Amino acid sequence: MALEQDIAKLVDRADELTNIVDNKATLIDNKMVELDNRVKAKEAQVDQFIQDATPESRYVQTITIGGSKDYLYPVWWRFPDNSFGTGKLTIHRNYAWNGGVSERPLNSTSAHQAALLLELEGNASVWSGDANYMNIKRFHERYNNTVSHVDYRLQCYAEKMDPAKSFYGGGEDGSLGPWHCTRSGLYLRGGGLTYRITKNWQGDVDFHDGSDMERRDTYSSAQGDWTVRWFVKPIEFAARKAPIANTIPYVNHPYTPPVTE
Repeated sequence: MALEQDIAKLVDRADELTNIVDNKATLIDNKMVELDNRVKAKEAQVDQFIQDATPESRYVQTITIGGSKDYLYPVWWRFPDNSFGTGKLTIHRNYAWNGGVSERPLNSTSAHQAALLLELEGNASVWSGDANYMNIKRFHERYNNTVSHVDYRLQCYAEKMDPAKSFYGGGEDGSLGPWHCTRSGLYLRGGGLTYRITKNWQGDVDFHDGSDMERRDTYSSAQGDWTVRWFVKPIEFAARKAPIANTIPYVNHPYTPPVTE
C-alpha cells in the first residue's frame, strides 16, 4: 500500500513538473514573439531612416550649342508621368563657362559670358491623362540672355503628313507656336555655349546642337481623319521671349525680374 502511495505521489509530482515546463515554454514562446515583433519594428524604422536619408537621384547631361550666337536652338523633353511623380529639371550654366581667352562668344573682353539658372517642375504631356502641367520655380540670367520660349507645349512648327486629311491643332500657317502635344521645351542661345541639364529622372534631353540650320522632326501622326507633323528649327535671337513670371506655382513666392547687364 505504501508503495502504491509513493508511486501516486511520483506521478503527481511528474505532472506538476510537466505543467511547470509547459508554462515556461509558453512564456518563452510569448517572449520570442514579442522580441520578434520588436526586431521587425526596428528594422522598419531603419529602412524608413535609410529611405529618408537617401538624397534624390540626379541625372546630369552637359551639352554644347554650336552655331551662331545670333540664333536660339531648340531643346525638348517629356516629363515623367504620375507613376513616377513630379519631374524636376534645371538648365544652368556658370557665368564664366566659355570665358577662356580663346572662346568668349558673347563678350570678347570679359570672362563673364552668361549665367543661367532655370528650374522647372512638371508632369507628363498635354496628351497625357495624368497631372499634365509645368511650372517655372526659379529663373535667373546675368551678363547675357541665353534662354527663350519656355513652354509646356514645345514651341514648334507644324505641317500635314497626309494632304488628304484634316490638319490637327494650330500652326497650319507655318508660324512658330505652342503646338506640340507630346513634348515640352525651350530654346537656348548658340555660339558654342555650354549648358548643364540636371534632372531627377533618367534619359537624355533632346537638343539641336547647332551643327547646321536644318529642322529636326519631333513627332508625326496620321490618325483617323487628321494628320500632323511637328518640327523645330533655329530661330533668330532677336525673337527671344523671356520666361513668364506668372508660371511660378506659389502665390506668395517673391519674384524679381532678372537684370541683364
